[in-house]
Amino acid sequence: MFGFVYSRLKTALLPEFRRAWSKDFDASVRTLQRELSHVQAELAELRRTHDTLVVKEWTQSREPLLANLDARLAIEPIRTHVLRAVEDASVSTDPTTHTVIENIFPKDFYELVNAAIPPAELFPSRDPVKQDFHLDEHLEGAPLLTRRVWRFFDEDVVAGILAPALHHRFHAAVIDHYAETAGGNFGTRAASIPHRGFAGRLHLRRPGYHLKPHLDPKRVVITGLVYFARAGDSEAYGTQLFRVGKPFTSSTMGKFYPEDEGLPVELARTVAFRANTLFAFVNSKAAHGATLPADAPLRERYAYQFYVKPRDGDLKKLLLELPPDVRRNWAGFLDEKVKALD
Repeated sequence: MFGFVYSRLKTALLPEFRRAWSKDFDASVRTLQRELSHVQAELAELRRTHDTLVVKEWTQSREPLLANLDARLAIEPIRTHVLRAVEDASVSTDPTTHTVIENIFPKDFYELVNAAIPPAELFPSRDPVKQDFHLDEHLEGAPLLTRRVWRFFDEDVVAGILAPALHHRFHAAVIDHYAETAGGNFGTRAASIPHRGFAGRLHLRRPGYHLKPHLDPKRVVITGLVYFARAGDSEAYGTQLFRVGKPFTSSTMGKFYPEDEGLPVELARTVAFRANTLFAFVNSKAAHGATLPADAPLRERYAYQFYVKPRDGDLKKLLLELPPDVRRNWAGFLDEKVKALD
């Protein structure tokens, strides 16, 4: 009898208990979601307030640098120094044509540029170990000192002086770079197009960062990196240069990862991370990468990267003069389908 009554009560009441429990559970979830949203909003506001204070303090501490800024941005002394440094630099060809130039900029100018690096709070924060401050995108929102110094550095000094000087210094290797992808005299003709610096950006890397061996996009002829090491920074975490075990030609218009194509790589050298040092290399025959281990004592690693190449329109114009079967390696760049070249 008791079992029968229990069974009837269970059948009648259990659905009601379940519905009540479900309503209570759903209400609790909604309450937690509202509270979580409030906490997230408060944290975001605290972060904005903190960032604003940091930027304000950074700006105030550097106000004296604005007083004699025009004199410190005089172009001719910088031009003379940079051209002499590039001309006097030793160039290595193993595993690709490259150079490491210490004191690439006048000491006073380098210190000014270093001081004008925007605070970390102004770097995009989507990735906590890899943040890039693109000068053509993020500079307008930076403090006045950063805008003036870094626009001058990126456009006048690097794009206008350093990049053409590297193009001239590496001229024979630049011809070879182009000749790999098209026959005839394409290498010589492409190398004769004016080359400038493009895509300047500041890197901020933190422990846990790893970039595996790769080549930059094919239309990039030379890649340059300027190290902005701070006092006490370890020299151990510079750029790695890798020897690729077999001859190859990049098969993509984007970054090319030799290991993903079954090509063996081995570490050829690691460039020391030193202040006011330029590492520049031709973007062929070898790969490059970087690692900042999770246990690295270097907590923030600043560097500036730029590309040396012709304007896309100038290179496309020359490529379109080639027979379709010859330019097949550049099909992606020209928005041509490979099958149309058969």
